[in-house]
Amino acid sequence: MGSLVSLVMTDIVGSTRRWNAAEGAMAADLELHDRLIRGVVEGAGGSVFKHTGDGMIAVFDDPVAAAMAAAGIQQEISSAQWQQVDGLPVRAAVHAGVVYPRDGDLFGTAVNRVARLLGICPPGAVLASNAVAGLLADRAPEGFSLRGVGVVTLAGFGTPEPVHAITGPGIEPIGALAVSTAVRAGGLLPRIDDEMIGRTHDIAAIWEALGQARLVTLVGVGGMGKTRLALEVAAGSVDTFPGGVWWVDLAAATTAEAVLPVAMAAVEAREAPGCSALQSLCDRFATTTALVVIDNCEHVLPSVFTMVDALRTTAPDLRIVATSREALGVRGELLVPVGSLPVGDAFTLFAERAVAARPGLDTTAERVVIERICTRLDGIPLAIELAAARCRSMTATEIDARLDDRFRLLRGGRQGAERHRTLQAAVAWSYEMLDDDERHVFHCLCVFAGGTLIDGLAAVSRLDEFDVLDIVDRLIGRSMVVASTTPLGTRYHQLETLRQYAEDRLVDAGEIESVRARHLGWAHQLATWISSCICTPRGGDALRRFAAEIDNLRVAVAHSRETGRHHMGHEIVAGLVTLARALPAWEVFDWVLPIELDGDWTPAAAVCAARAAIADLRRGVPVPDGVIAGLPEHVVAMHADVQITQAELWAMTARDWRGALDLLDRIESTDHKIRLAREHTRLLSYRIAQLVDDVSDDEFTACRTRGFEALEMARASGDDVRLCSIEAMLATALAIRCPDEARALALEGIEIASRVGAWNLRDVAIGAYFFAVGELAERADQVPLAEVMALRAAIARTLESGDERLGAVLSSSAFPLLNGADWDVLFLFRLVWRRASGIDLAKQIQRVGIPLPADWSVWEGRAERMSLNDAVRSILAALDRVIAEA
Repeated sequence: MGSLVSLVMTDIVGSTRRWNAAEGAMAADLELHDRLIRGVVEGAGGSVFKHTGDGMIAVFDDPVAAAMAAAGIQQEISSAQWQQVDGLPVRAAVHAGVVYPRDGDLFGTAVNRVARLLGICPPGAVLASNAVAGLLADRAPEGFSLRGVGVVTLAGFGTPEPVHAITGPGIEPIGALAVSTAVRAGGLLPRIDDEMIGRTHDIAAIWEALGQARLVTLVGVGGMGKTRLALEVAAGSVDTFPGGVWWVDLAAATTAEAVLPVAMAAVEAREAPGCSALQSLCDRFATTTALVVIDNCEHVLPSVFTMVDALRTTAPDLRIVATSREALGVRGELLVPVGSLPVGDAFTLFAERAVAARPGLDTTAERVVIERICTRLDGIPLAIELAAARCRSMTATEIDARLDDRFRLLRGGRQGAERHRTLQAAVAWSYEMLDDDERHVFHCLCVFAGGTLIDGLAAVSRLDEFDVLDIVDRLIGRSMVVASTTPLGTRYHQLETLRQYAEDRLVDAGEIESVRARHLGWAHQLATWISSCICTPRGGDALRRFAAEIDNLRVAVAHSRETGRHHMGHEIVAGLVTLARALPAWEVFDWVLPIELDGDWTPAAAVCAARAAIADLRRGVPVPDGVIAGLPEHVVAMHADVQITQAELWAMTARDWRGALDLLDRIESTDHKIRLAREHTRLLSYRIAQLVDDVSDDEFTACRTRGFEALEMARASGDDVRLCSIEAMLATALAIRCPDEARALALEGIEIASRVGAWNLRDVAIGAYFFAVGELAERADQVPLAEVMALRAAIARTLESGDERLGAVLSSSAFPLLNGADWDVLFLFRLVWRRASGIDLAKQIQRVGIPLPADWSVWEGRAERMSLNDAVRSILAALDRVIAEA
């Protein structure tokens, strides 16, 4: 006897592929999936009747409960943490009808109908039958709603019926599925030989677009898989368009005149007597509901425009999906960009194609290398498939090692159109359609590392910015350039595959050196501008631009060295050194090492050598006797920046802080940059003096007075970068004697540095803050746990960034925050730090009248076996113990 019930059916989209790609992760995800669904079903008053592979059927007495459970399942699935990179796409369907239990199973048309409904449901969505909608008419689930999405003829059921989507938070929206009133007809679709990898969101976007517009164009660079995606949509539509799904491949239309004949043959249209070919084609679809997919439009756009515009005017129930490198330009057109595959899907595609080429290949063991290959290939499906085909005769590591010559490596190994048999042919197909101006800008963009703003591209292309904007706009429309919105403005770049192709064309034309020379000139102008902004209200803007262009500046300096233009490289680096320390970007100081000169020392070369010595010291590289390597004494004396750096070097090695102060006192200048740099180093010297020696009250008072004068000077400059630099250093100098004052200064410095992105200055201010907090905590005899955790995080960041000196400074402030049992850890750390700085701690202890402990030699032996970073890690471990015991 049958029973009237409400059924919920679910399944995982693409589960077979997921099992093949990552069996362990899929097993863990499926366990969580089953637990979540069972919890939702039982919580709504239903029961899981059976599992169907990677899905399930649940039975409810109440249709409202069934609908609520289906919606709740999608909400739980969307918010759960999955091991699969792209999550776990699940679809769900709800239907009410009569079922017949027998032999532990359910039978009847209700079961078949909910299964067919599930089959047309997009991932993340919930479909409900018309029967359920009728039962819910006056009892809609709270917080959710029903929306009609079309009249569909389900496979095996001859009568069309309305289908509804349950909408609400956590559920993927659905556009119109289709309108169906008769048995389908249609042309022959190209054969699909393999399962679609990924693209679930793209397919959903296309369906959503088809619900809003009658013309949807898939746009993207060659090889992205537009044809494959359109074919997937077409194949999934064959039961929903009564007038048929028709495939028109315009690759065969080699001329504009061939477009109409190719299209008419594909849709089985006949030219009627007295009618033009275009009119006959329009008449073919004038009174029917159909889907026409027009593939490969880019090379015959004007003719396609005319044809599609006419079809839209005369065939109101016709839906068109086109694929093209750029928009057709027809009124009402809706674009769906087809971009790179996410890393997870890219790996799965590579793995499946590689195993097909070499059965038994263990791709899991080389996952890291394969993911790097996919990333380097910009997630372009064609390139990934061509690379995977090479696994027939190479390992993934060998493929990765040859990707710098990708156009020679990635050819062959794929059936289909000639332009898809090699990566170079796919890119050339798009490149050949560019005009001369577009090719020129496309070529110039390739010398930029990480792209550029419009000013850089205009400078290198030697065109007016507005002219470049017009050309770039066309290149973006042709999917040859990518535009990204950044806080500094729109940034333009190429996929690496396109960048290499453009570079090859410049080499072939013999123009690569001239374009790189213009790029070097632009970088030199940019560095000059950055330097000019220091101590002005544009300082923050300069820091942000420097951070955004560091890749370009690095490439430009390297080119200056390769071509013997050493003076330009020196001048670029000299213009950047102040802000490089603020980020930090210590690598900048290495760009021109060793210093190569065309003649006598220039001021820029001297600054580079001096700042490189500071960078070495910060990273733990010994600087013997505080001497700047290779820099003659008379050169130090002739340049204020170099003298300030020499003083800083003496102070940081803690050998001669008084000599550093004497040198700073001899530097006189009216230049705000020089004066503030001098006072910054003076504060640093006093801070170090307090750590390693006795500083009189008069000396400290003088330090404090000059420090606040420098602070006011920095405020008046309007440069937030310089301001937070002075605040951080003044707070550091005051931390021991005036901790309340230091803490307030440090907090302001942290806020400003975080706002402008001066991360090194932020950490220096954090160090000053913790020095002050440590002093206050020691006086209050208490350990604030939040401060311990924050200090631990700050020290860990220095280990990641390689800033050894800052890590040591932060670690030295940990003493008041540690438990008494960890005193030996701090003492050993200080011994290692002093030894790394060339300081004899034994002499310092004896100088203040304290006898050395009997086991001093043991401590020294332990210190000799530790690096400074090892000692910093021991402080981290001690802080971890404090946190664990709190």
